[in-house]
Amino acid sequence: MMQNALLLVAWAVSVAAQLETHVPSVPVGVVVQNGTESTHVHLDVFYDLLCPDSKANWPALQQLMSHFKSDLRVRIVLFPLPFHHHAFFTAQAAYTVASKKESIYADFVSLMFERQAELKVGPAVNFTEDEVRQHIASIVSSGNFGITSSEIMAGFEDDAVYERAVLDWKHSCDRTISDTPGFAINGIKVPEAGTFSMSDWVKVIESLVNKKST
Repeated sequence: MMQNALLLVAWAVSVAAQLETHVPSVPVGVVVQNGTESTHVHLDVFYDLLCPDSKANWPALQQLMSHFKSDLRVRIVLFPLPFHHHAFFTAQAAYTVASKKESIYADFVSLMFERQAELKVGPAVNFTEDEVRQHIASIVSSGNFGITSSEIMAGFEDDAVYERAVLDWKHSCDRTISDTPGFAINGIKVPEAGTFSMSDWVKVIESLVNKKST
């Protein structure tokens, strides 16, 4: 009996250590629409801020959020793609912004998509890593969010910001996300959602909202 008790204690200590190592201290992603306390439809959107397809999807997502203001909770999880060379830096900037003023996160996403080309073509192709970070910081500071360029630059050296970006990337991999944009509804990946029209989205979300209410 004593041996079993010791084994149980050892197992509990091991599990606790694993949780402390692998479970982030904050939820992944950033919520850009909460809905209400009764909202039960949760949409996770996996974006790369330098992905043209993510940029193309953003207006439709904004329209969807406006259509379901109280019935839909939306969270953006960043998944920087390896072939978008500066994408991880944009994710670090994003989580610096979220840590400073989460309420303007959607506006930040809009700004980064609006100026996406500045980090993909022209002089940006030959930017050094420090020049990339400085340019991202200047973009954010130009948004009049009350966040300075120096604060964004400091974020690039912040281990907590780095770890949050890495953890969100790992979370996306765990959900078998391989490209962007990706979508999961109530935790379930929906591969075909990338081809949804606005009417398709409305039909799917309405069916889930109505299913709960009946």
